[in-house]
Amino acid sequence: MRPGVSLRLMIGALALGVVANAARAQGSADDSIAARVQRLAENGNPASGRALADSILQAAKPGSAAYVNALYARATIATTPDSARRDYLRIVVDFSMSPREEDALLRLAQMELARGDRAAARQYLERLAVEHPDGPSRAEGAYRLGRLLLDEGEVLPACASLAAAKARVAPSNVELMNQINYSMLPCAAAQHAADSARADSIAQVARADSIARADSIAKAKAALKKKKAPAPKATSHTGWSAQVAAYDTQAAADRLAKKLKEQGYEARVSSERPFRVRVGWFTHRDEAAALVAKLKAAKIDAIVVEAEKP
Repeated sequence: MRPGVSLRLMIGALALGVVANAARAQGSADDSIAARVQRLAENGNPASGRALADSILQAAKPGSAAYVNALYARATIATTPDSARRDYLRIVVDFSMSPREEDALLRLAQMELARGDRAAARQYLERLAVEHPDGPSRAEGAYRLGRLLLDEGEVLPACASLAAAKARVAPSNVELMNQINYSMLPCAAAQHAADSARADSIAQVARADSIARADSIAKAKAALKKKKAPAPKATSHTGWSAQVAAYDTQAAADRLAKKLKEQGYEARVSSERPFRVRVGWFTHRDEAAALVAKLKAAKIDAIVVEAEKP
């Protein structure tokens, strides 16, 4: 073998070893999976970043922190909007209890706004406001929702959302603060005489909502303590369904299921947390896939999943 060929083979083997070792490493708090993937992309190696994310996805347990972080990291450097959207959607539908869900919701909303689907963007932003009221993305999400509502002519809810954004924006984020203040000019014109009363009302509604949410969570926890957990049942494949969303609370899942039923879909809610909202029960996967396509045509995001045992 010629010396030049041998040297190239050795370098290639070493490079593959580095990627494999990185896939197996868990990483420290200041060297996360997403950060490593981003660094590879920023250094001109996006393909290596995607390879690292893919290798972690193959090795990690689905639903684990490493798995969801790798899924999120791959989405951030995806080659096409569709592939990025697919990974973000997987996070918000299948792993809605993950800390990554908040960023995934915001990014999905931004992507829908970019392609002109305002209804879908609004759905993601409203879900972000409900499920992550105190999260780090709340200020930007509330600002974008306020702008969208203003464009739709819904001034009062838009002003409420912009007020929430202003209350949560970091003082160091001067650019976002300026954007919020500029967007709130119509609010001053429309509500000049009632600004103080309206601010008090917004605060009271926010406090009441927080108290009601805390009370609901406390009651749910108390009920779970009283109820003896059933023995785990053996699971087996029983068919296919279209899954629309998964929630931490049954009340939120029931509300979505009710809306779907009003639209003519046979929706149901799973009995265990996370409470999954699913439609249909099919013997063949192709039938569930056809329903997913129908739901997406109606601006309802869904994925094909194995149906739970009846």
